[in-house]
Amino acid sequence: MTKQSARFLVRATVLGIAVIILFPFFSCPFLLSLVPAMSPLTAVASLFTVKKCSMAIGIGLILGGLVALRHRWFCRWVCPTGLCMDGASVLGRRLGYRPMRKGAYGQWFVFIILGAALLGYPLLLWLDPLAQFSGLAVPVASPFRLAAWSSVIFFVALLFLNVFRPNVWCSRFCPLGAFQDITIWLPCRVRSRLRFAPKDNKPLLGTGRLARRAFIGLLLGAAGACMIRLFHSAGRRLLRPPGAIHEEQFTGLCSRCGNCIRSCPAHIIQRQADPGDWAGFLTPVLRFEKDYCLENCTRCTQACPTGALSRITIAQKPNIKIGKARVDMNLCLLGEDRECSVCRRWCPYDAIRYVFSQEMYMLVPVIDPVQCNGCGACEAMCPARPHKAIVVAPI
Repeated sequence: MTKQSARFLVRATVLGIAVIILFPFFSCPFLLSLVPAMSPLTAVASLFTVKKCSMAIGIGLILGGLVALRHRWFCRWVCPTGLCMDGASVLGRRLGYRPMRKGAYGQWFVFIILGAALLGYPLLLWLDPLAQFSGLAVPVASPFRLAAWSSVIFFVALLFLNVFRPNVWCSRFCPLGAFQDITIWLPCRVRSRLRFAPKDNKPLLGTGRLARRAFIGLLLGAAGACMIRLFHSAGRRLLRPPGAIHEEQFTGLCSRCGNCIRSCPAHIIQRQADPGDWAGFLTPVLRFEKDYCLENCTRCTQACPTGALSRITIAQKPNIKIGKARVDMNLCLLGEDRECSVCRRWCPYDAIRYVFSQEMYMLVPVIDPVQCNGCGACEAMCPARPHKAIVVAPI
């Protein structure tokens, strides 16, 4: 077997394993996190942002150490996205299309991501190819929502781009590939100084050129992070999955991989599809239309590869505030002199009680702000139609 055949066999095997993990053949949140967690770029950006190392980040850092020793090892032997793009590129060459010869846009993406991550908001992290590949399975959980198909549309667009410009994604635009070019530069320079010539001289960029790109890219990333965080300080709050970090960091650190959406057994996590919220576009939000955040479930926090959702335990969950329930007596059935106790019966945290109101001269539901964590059980089960009388609002 030739080296090329062995490489194709390994990459095809990795692709098959990734598909099995991401699509609903297994029900293990940790396995879901493995595919996007393999990205060294995501691991470094997450580490800069959350300032702590989780198991998922550790996996990416270990692979990052390996790619620093062997140029583009990850691209050539592991990356499932790269194999798909190579297949499109082969088709493009057979059709007579030529590759793009100039441009190193991926390096700009890398420095912008890292510069923004140093200030707690890693811009463009969603461009990571493993995050995009993970997002291909989101329609399995939300097949009838257009936002769920965004990753599929983007991925197909990249495939067509590689047909008309073979290898353009991997060689010119991919931030993960560019990150490997940058990380191999230092050990190659050290070896050249020690008069051990590297086998691959391509990553040996000019020191001045790389330094200029790094300086400008890091500066642009830091400036972008500052602008986004200022924008979010005045922006509206959304209902995020339990364990979500502060909103000013969440929309940047979330890679839009869709792991939380697929791991949720209640199917209440959806992608934010408001085009006006461009910073938070496609980030996960909670919708309590048919179900609620189960009191015995923390799967989404275990599936998150970046730390945008901090890991929590079942014992910690009652103290994790998702939102706060609010009652509108103009919509409540009790306000129409009808009997109802659905919200109290369904509340898993005993946060609702009925109190007689002298002002309204009727029983009214009262929410205990200490006991209520905003799980949405009351909203999901409220029988009022067409609008729910009790809803969970962001804190």
